[in-house]
Amino acid sequence: MNFGETIKKLRRQKDMTQEQLAEYLNISTQAVSRWETNSSLPDITLIPMIANIFDVSADVLLGIDVTMKEKRIQDIIDSAEEYHRYGYNLEKAVETLRIGLKEYPNSYKIMGNLMNFIYTNTAVKEIEEKSELTAEIIRLGEKILSECTDDEIRHSAIQTLCYAYPLVGETEKALKLAYKMPKSNLSRENLFVKIFKGTEQFVQKQYKLFYDISAVIEGLFPFRDTLDDGGKPYTAEECIILNQKVIDFINLIFDDGYSGAFRNRAAWAYEAIAENYASLEDYEKAIMNLKLAAEQIILCDEEADYAEKADEYTALPFRGMKMTSHFVGPEKFYINSLLKIIADCSAFDAIRDNKDFIEIEERLKKYAKKR
Repeated sequence: MNFGETIKKLRRQKDMTQEQLAEYLNISTQAVSRWETNSSLPDITLIPMIANIFDVSADVLLGIDVTMKEKRIQDIIDSAEEYHRYGYNLEKAVETLRIGLKEYPNSYKIMGNLMNFIYTNTAVKEIEEKSELTAEIIRLGEKILSECTDDEIRHSAIQTLCYAYPLVGETEKALKLAYKMPKSNLSRENLFVKIFKGTEQFVQKQYKLFYDISAVIEGLFPFRDTLDDGGKPYTAEECIILNQKVIDFINLIFDDGYSGAFRNRAAWAYEAIAENYASLEDYEKAIMNLKLAAEQIILCDEEADYAEKADEYTALPFRGMKMTSHFVGPEKFYINSLLKIIADCSAFDAIRDNKDFIEIEERLKKYAKKR
């Protein structure tokens, strides 16, 4: 339907004459008549007023199919997700969203997703390029906060801005945004448990428990944190204890041995234990735990290849819950990540010629080549 036909249809639906519409807009009746016969078009400044009179969006007036537009936007986002999820190709995901934003320059959904992918991509960039990417993240995020009214998109933008601002020395801006966000007890997951009843409430409790366990595990992980005085919060011995607690906690919850999306956490914990034992020159235990890390990480990628079958957890707390959160990486993402960590870790230098160490690396490389 063209503009003239649209105006005529909306006017008649409102039981409004051309004279009445002209009066509302402070224009001549002849101008309205010319619109409806497609002899001319209204000034662009009148579009919002016309949309308000007929209680429609500007898209409707201009003949834009909103449903098809939203579907196209979602297709762009899904395509970027596939590049990331199935091939871990962040560059292609970012490129897809940038092209999509050129097509739909006011799509806050595309902007929000682009922010997230760019931030993830900055981890592997050089300092100069990282600075440019961070500036792009901030520009997109600030545009969303100044114009977008969708809470979910705004909250996601705030999250990414809180990550990005400190990278350019603007920590105060990040804190100001963070204080505006709700506390963890006001999360969607907590509210769902209170809202739903019966079977749906049980399902929501499972999801909430899943996220809570993820938070506990992430909190236990003794990452390579540095304190204000330049020191470390934990000794190598303490890091071993904490990483073992991560493994014990996962085994406690998933006592059937099928931990799904948590298997990679166990693998990284075993690797960290191996690294710390190597730093203490206990090379026997280092190799033993590195072997366990390799076994878990190989299972991660093997299970990921079949994740589209949406297997179910069998451990009692999550029985029947689909394992859709498992990362899918046909490029053997997990295995290649472990190989890179091993190659970059100086603590393993003393045992690189060890027969068992070489066997572990060769086994990982062998599986990395499998498709």
